[in-house]
Amino acid sequence: MNVYRLAICEDDGVEREGLRELCDAVLQERNIPHQLTLFSSARELEDRLESEKDIFDILILDIMMDSGINGMELAHALRDRGDRISIIFISGYEENLQEGYDVQPVHFLLKPVSPRKLGEALCIDWELRHKPKTLVLRKKNKMVSFSLEELCYVESSNHHIIVHCDGENKEFTMSLTEMERMLPAEQFCRCHHSFLVNMQCVREINRMYIYLQNGERLPIGRKYNKEFQKMFVRYMNL
Repeated sequence: MNVYRLAICEDDGVEREGLRELCDAVLQERNIPHQLTLFSSARELEDRLESEKDIFDILILDIMMDSGINGMELAHALRDRGDRISIIFISGYEENLQEGYDVQPVHFLLKPVSPRKLGEALCIDWELRHKPKTLVLRKKNKMVSFSLEELCYVESSNHHIIVHCDGENKEFTMSLTEMERMLPAEQFCRCHHSFLVNMQCVREINRMYIYLQNGERLPIGRKYNKEFQKMFVRYMNL
């Protein structure tokens, strides 16, 4: 199972340890496997993020820190370079919160941090963005399970669908519309009357084709083009 990787950045040692204990407690209570890493400055965290890509799933940032850059400045720097990592802001002052809306944080939490609100924020982020998701389909008299992360696209063919996964294709007796109803709409989108594609696998799109991360190319139907491009932009900005 995936491990939820959190970075806590707080310059006050007592509050930093308190946040660690609080995160550990709320995640253990919800049976979410996790790994916590503590930072005493935003600069230290920034250096780690630059040296090791995709090392964390979410950052818990104190907005006001005394040394170097603060949490808000780090968040803006990350967004400016296209990093969409999840962020929760912590602050002792309500007036600091308004400034952070344009970096689209998961949540703002005022000190002292409420365990209930922290738990809700972490669970929402885990469920929507990081929890491994699976799909179970019937094939004749057996059930077949596979991860949605492995599902690249679905193709309709002669009253069947072909599910294209990493290095393997699986055929099922059902319609593409039935399959579409079973998948999360924010991640899987119809690009053609015969194709349903996982946004996570898209590398590039133009007016006629979708180019996937694995090198394959899929057609975009004229009636689907505008909506698909809108959905792709929305997905990339999640």
